[in-house]
Amino acid sequence: MNSAAPALGYVILYVNDVSATLAFYEEAFGLTRRFYNNDAGKEYGEMETGAARLAFYSRALVEADPALKGAVIARADQPPQGFEIALLTADVPALFERAVKAGAVALAKPETKPWGQTVAWVRSKDGHVIELATPMP
Repeated sequence: MNSAAPALGYVILYVNDVSATLAFYEEAFGLTRRFYNNDAGKEYGEMETGAARLAFYSRALVEADPALKGAVIARADQPPQGFEIALLTADVPALFERAVKAGAVALAKPETKPWGQTVAWVRSKDGHVIELATPMP
């Protein structure tokens, strides 16, 4: 069998307010809004992030989909969920400072790892863990 491997198209995070989340990612990380739709509170939005898109479903949209029954919405006042997203940048310290200034919570300041990659971690206003990293050497 000679079929192509699937490609990652989207990472979708569940949030309470998609519009506010899009604004935060624009301010904190300089990402560009690609798409936003609000159908009576059932919000969906996407950010441009390269080959794969970072997208967001609102609580109302999640709750309206039977396939997502019982899904947990991240909250800043709760422990982080069991995943993180990583944003690659040439200047981790500058993006870290920008994110914190925009309201992200600093989890770990920029540090160069033994393999040469610089990494830092923040939590978004929604409570998602975001790694900021240089590309792997």
